[in-house]
Amino acid sequence: MLLRILANQPFNEPKFTEKKLQTNDIIFKFYNTGFTKESEKIKQCGNYLEFIFKEHQITKENKKKLANANFCKNRFCPVCSWRRVRNITGQLKDAFSVIQEKQKIATLFLTLTVSNPDVKDLKSTIAKMNKSFKKMSETKAFNNAVLGYFKSIEILGDKTPKGQAHPHFHILLVVKESYFKKSDYINQKEFLQMWRDATRNQNITQVDVRRIKSKNENFSDIDSAIAETVKYSVKHSDLCKRTNEDFYYLYTQTKSMRFISAGGILKEHLNLIKIDEDLINLKKENEALWIEIARLIYTWQNGEYCLKEIKPPKEQKMEKEILEKNKEYLKKLYLEWIEYFDVWNLSDYDENDLIAFIEDLEKHNDFDEEIKMMKMYLRLAKRD
Repeated sequence: MLLRILANQPFNEPKFTEKKLQTNDIIFKFYNTGFTKESEKIKQCGNYLEFIFKEHQITKENKKKLANANFCKNRFCPVCSWRRVRNITGQLKDAFSVIQEKQKIATLFLTLTVSNPDVKDLKSTIAKMNKSFKKMSETKAFNNAVLGYFKSIEILGDKTPKGQAHPHFHILLVVKESYFKKSDYINQKEFLQMWRDATRNQNITQVDVRRIKSKNENFSDIDSAIAETVKYSVKHSDLCKRTNEDFYYLYTQTKSMRFISAGGILKEHLNLIKIDEDLINLKKENEALWIEIARLIYTWQNGEYCLKEIKPPKEQKMEKEILEKNKEYLKKLYLEWIEYFDVWNLSDYDENDLIAFIEDLEKHNDFDEEIKMMKMYLRLAKRD
């Protein structure tokens, strides 16, 4: 009954559909700039989604969880960018939960930028910015004030001129709760001078530093700070506005570049490698009371996700495979017993072994004739 209901339910995962539809523009951008392989990979990305449908043993609540998918992991892919941001967000929330159990903290949001470089110089500019931030993070003032940080890179702005890039750092700083009342406090002008000194560029005019306050009662200040920091490295809407030439250099200049890093107490709690590699298991959950009911396979067809198949739970599938292997083994043993009785005297055998073999056969539904034959040999052997 439940499986029949599942078969008639809509996909009901609007974010997947939204991001999958956005890939169309990016596919054409890659194709028009000569990256046909990348274009094809993004076209195939997310075409297959496998969800586990579960039921809570006590509340009987139902939920779906992604179990498998064919993600391309391209930085410019809207589907993979969204999954990556969700992964980072989940890890940061878990990290802050652990940290807050041990000490009281506050957070700051810091934005560091430089003059817009030519898009062809984006890679070298980011490399210099990373060196400058490392230098800045090693200063006495920074270390006295900051307990840890998470840094992400964004490469375009809403109004970045043609032929240019706008690389800037979004940095989430973790400080002690007493930070704003002590001598370790660093104001905006001091942060600006620290960044100027680190970049050896006194012409930089702006550094944005602020304490994030949540505007939504359902989100904590830290949740809001995470959301502000963990943005897409490049927004889909910004990419689509770029010329093909700009797009070409944006991709080649940033390919294989790591866009996130962490330091201090945040680094201890983050697995940055997993963030890039695993786009499926985004959230740790206690699954002890949840039972797998079925596996739902969706495929992308004509601009929407359609239910292709409902599979039995993985455990049932594994049990069935084990059962089949066991049957094959019992068939082989049966032939060996027949051969044994044909060659040797009926009394020359271990009765307990034969009884145990018959009991194994009786556990299956497909061995009626074999069971009759073995019981016949058992009776004949007892007569002898």
